[in-house]
Amino acid sequence: IKVVRLTFADFVTGGTASVKAVLPADSTILNMGYWKKTAFSGGGITAATLSVGVTGTPTNFVNAFDVNTPAAGTNAEITLVTNIMQGYQVPLGGDISLLFTGTATTGNPTAGELYVRIWYVR
Repeated sequence: IKVVRLTFADFVTGGTASVKAVLPADSTILNMGYWKKTAFSGGGITAATLSVGVTGTPTNFVNAFDVNTPAAGTNAEITLVTNIMQGYQVPLGGDISLLFTGTATTGNPTAGELYVRIWYVR
């Protein structure tokens, strides 16, 4: 399991994709989940979404998942996760850089924290 910590600074109006996790070459993603430690707030934010993908397809696994609505303390699976259960970089190639894009609506939050869990095998 790989765990990625995202803070309010990772969620901006318009979204910016950045590498937050690297999986070993030939990994297969099994599932993704999250734990919302604290709510996103401040800066006039009205919505926040998370996308996860790879270079060239920043929404390959998760496309605009709502991370603003769940209450602080929520621990659940991310829905809808796509393109999992398949090997990447097979035969053995380079490591897999995962892009995370946090998009805020209306304004940029000044508080909030979210952890994303990525279950994978290789």
